Amino acid sequence: MSRDDEVWFSASMKFALYTQDGKFFQHSVSVYLFRAPDHDVARLRALQIGAGQEQIYLNAEGSLIRIALVQVDTLDMIGEIEDGVEVYSWPGPEENQSPFPWSHKFNPGESDFYPSV
Repeated sequence: MSRDDEVWFSASMKFALYTQDGKFFQHSVSVYLFRAPDHDVARLRALQIGAGQEQIYLNAEGSLIRIALVQVDTLDMIGEIEDGVEVYSWPGPEENQSPFPWSHKFNPGESDFYPSV
C-alpha cells in the first residue's frame, strides 16, 4: 500500500501524569495527525502513537513520574490537509447565562500565544 492510498486522520488522546507517591496527578489531552488507509488501521495507529508516548522517568525532585495513555477520545478522518483545516475543538462547559453582554468587544489580537509542546 502506498502513501497515495492513505488519508489524514486526527486523534485526541487523554493521558494521565502522576507520581509514584500519589502527591501529583494531572490529565493532559494531545492531538496527533497521521496517515492511514481507513478507520480500522487508523484506530490501531492511534493506539500505537499513544502507547509510544507512555513513559516513566525520574523528575528533578527525585520522584518517579508516569505518563500513561488513558484513552483515545476522538478519531476523525480529515481527508486531505488544507490550509486552515480545524483539527481540534473543545466546546467547554455549558453555562446557563452568558458572562458577556451581547455587545462585548473581544480582543483576540491581544492573545498571549505560547507553544503547546
